[in-house]
Amino acid sequence: MILARLSLLLQALLSQASLPLRFLSQPYLCLRATLLVMLASVLASPCIALPDDRQQPIAIESDYAERNEKTGRTVYRGNVVVSQGSVLIEADQITLHVENNKISRIECIGKPASYQQKPALESATMIARADHIDYLPATNKLILKHNAMLSRDGTIIKGDSIDYDIDRQTWKAKGDNQGQQKRIQLVIPASALQSDSTAPETKP
Repeated sequence: MILARLSLLLQALLSQASLPLRFLSQPYLCLRATLLVMLASVLASPCIALPDDRQQPIAIESDYAERNEKTGRTVYRGNVVVSQGSVLIEADQITLHVENNKISRIECIGKPASYQQKPALESATMIARADHIDYLPATNKLILKHNAMLSRDGTIIKGDSIDYDIDRQTWKAKGDNQGQQKRIQLVIPASALQSDSTAPETKP
């Protein structure tokens, strides 16, 4: 919707046929050129970033909640749902760990627990699942343990444990000889393997 409106505005600025003569003065032309540059830069960007999720309020729903004022720890049980901006977390149990009056860790347990986030308006939603998920808001990192799965832009990573840096979009995965996921598995979509040199040629 935003890009469509910007495209219409850009087309209007490019057309001078229907403009009154007073709009063809030098000041207007300079202003028009400046707006064209600004709009072109916006339209050329690959995606529009969403507001920082960490700056949004946290909403929590559950069947049961228990808080320890001494430790600052709050435990939620039963169909727990946590949302913050584009972040959505679902688990059987979620524990909020607090340090210096700030949430330092969101611990999620489920069969499986899930975490998803949409980093930008035009990008795919990142989905993570595991029996145990730790989300660290301060560093925006995920730690997935036991039956871990991470899906981003069609690429799927599976392992016994996965560490994912959301800001840097980097991950580390490990298997476990004693667990169900003995080795890591990586599935890359065919579209990600295509290059310009392998793209089919088009005839004029």
